[in-house]
Amino acid sequence: MARITPLDIDDIPEELAPAVQTYQTKMGKVPNSFRTMARKPLIAKAYGDFQKALAASLTIPAELRSMMFLLQSQSNGCLYCQAHSVSALARDNNVSEEKIKDLWLFDTSPVFSEAERVALQFALQASQHPNAATDADFDALKLHYSEDQIVELVAVLSIGSFLNTWNDTMATQLEEASAKTAEEQLGHRGWKIGKHA
Repeated sequence: MARITPLDIDDIPEELAPAVQTYQTKMGKVPNSFRTMARKPLIAKAYGDFQKALAASLTIPAELRSMMFLLQSQSNGCLYCQAHSVSALARDNNVSEEKIKDLWLFDTSPVFSEAERVALQFALQASQHPNAATDADFDALKLHYSEDQIVELVAVLSIGSFLNTWNDTMATQLEEASAKTAEEQLGHRGWKIGKHA
């Protein structure tokens, strides 16, 4: 059960209407995480602005960003974010089920490129607490990505950390469609709705 009740759609402040419209167009719904965040419109707007800035400036593939977020969320144990990221992979990025299934085998699975392996390893290192990213991780990244792209990778992981903390702490109630997708795609890894989803 959610620790803070999400606002009803009709109660979301008018200044957040553009974000509401974007969610409804892209996802068919406004996620509970945003509906909770909307209780503080400036925070919700800042989050939305960060998302827009990322979307407008990123050059790394959307598929890689979503895989990094899924791996990060699985590493951090945020069931809500795992469900949303695997739904995005399946819905928006058309990632194969094999790639989703083999995500934790990225270092040996033939479905991943060397550039993806390096970025996914970095995602795991940077998601640890305390942070385990090293100079060697950055050296490996620089073989495949520009410094500007590495800034993008860190930005993706930073917003992912915010979402993992937000949703796991708030015990955000997972929407039915995302839960169904997560059970189908992540059930083999033991994913199931728990106390925080």
